[in-house]
Amino acid sequence: MEEIMRQKLPNGHKCERQELTCSVLFTNPKFNARKSSASEEINSIARLVSKTEDLEVDRVFRKISKNGVEETTSLNRSLFEFGHNFEEADGWLQLEQPSKDQLASVLRYMFESHLKTTVQIEINKMYFNCHFIVLQVYSRFFSELENIPLLVTLPENIVSQKAFMLIYKWMLSDDPVLELPHIVEVFVAATYLRINELQVHCWKYFDDEECFNEDTACVLYVETKDNPAMDVVCNVMLTRIRKFLLTFVATKDFLDLSCSHLIFLLDSDQICVNTEIEILFIAVRWLGHNWRQRKGRLLRLVSCIRFNLMPLWYLLYVRREEDHPLVKELISQPVVEHQINESISKITSRMYEEKMTALDGSAALSEEYANVSRQRNWICDSLCTYYHDVGCPNTREIRFKHFEDYLSQLQQSSKDHWSKVEMQDPSKKTDCCSLKKTKSSEFVAE
Repeated sequence: MEEIMRQKLPNGHKCERQELTCSVLFTNPKFNARKSSASEEINSIARLVSKTEDLEVDRVFRKISKNGVEETTSLNRSLFEFGHNFEEADGWLQLEQPSKDQLASVLRYMFESHLKTTVQIEINKMYFNCHFIVLQVYSRFFSELENIPLLVTLPENIVSQKAFMLIYKWMLSDDPVLELPHIVEVFVAATYLRINELQVHCWKYFDDEECFNEDTACVLYVETKDNPAMDVVCNVMLTRIRKFLLTFVATKDFLDLSCSHLIFLLDSDQICVNTEIEILFIAVRWLGHNWRQRKGRLLRLVSCIRFNLMPLWYLLYVRREEDHPLVKELISQPVVEHQINESISKITSRMYEEKMTALDGSAALSEEYANVSRQRNWICDSLCTYYHDVGCPNTREIRFKHFEDYLSQLQQSSKDHWSKVEMQDPSKKTDCCSLKKTKSSEFVAE
């Protein structure tokens, strides 16, 4: 080795002995000594390593593969390469894992505390800091926005400030309970924001007749009749006004009723009245509130009146004894006169048929007279001073002014008076003044 080093040194340079950190020697099995010079042999078989860094960084042996391609193999292998790792530690799965706050609880705390809110909702200069993801989950209005906004302005006439507060509270609650006094505002806002689940929740109340029936249904109708979003609710509420009808007629809210809704009520079999004459008077009261604009609806309203259910005595005398101008105007219409005359004819014919059936001992009327017009729900209100049995001659004295006096009495009565009114069975004869008068007349005749 020393001789080799001397050959490397230039002439005249004094050879000094060097201390080698390490020497690495390898031989090439394909080396041909005969064909190579001495210097080539030295270069091919010997490599000197004199620095510690060479051992750590570049301790590489080169070898020639069978294909003649030079390959390198590192001797600096890691623990993992030796097969050691921590993933196979014994008892790992048996260790008790420490608990952490659940994500749902953390998120709920953030939502309910309004931390890190992402959007502002502005309603008439009032700003609500909200989490946009919460709004997106329930509202199609927000979920279908193309871009995530920083500020959203909502119309106050549709989404009121109170309604939005209640809706966002509903979104955050697991067991939400709606406030009944604000259900209309909430439903209108939920319809605009397209919150289907909340609309269904509201309908749970609307469908419940314990919540909305008679007076409460009527009040809800009055509050919502001018809102297109509540059309379906209004129609449902109208069907629940039965015994409360006459009390409703006594209010000024009735005068603002739309013609289509009034026709629905007057044409219903479910409404409760003392006599069919009141249907005529109800139509006159509504028409008289704005006769110029409403007189064109007269014939349509007349079609709802069942004249053949009115007392015969009234039909015979009303045209010559009624003094109210609007009533006279209405009954003087050719269509109304025809209906009155036809009803008188049908009633007298039915009375004759009943009398003949009783004399013959037959149990049933002929089919023509058995098919009487649809009945109403009849009541007998103690406040109604003009109430008489259908066959009582005193029914001829019923006038519109008596109806107005009755409405005044209803206005001054207790708010639950309607619920105490008794229902009447039309098949049962009542103890009326007509019976007393008949008995006294028979006694005098004898």
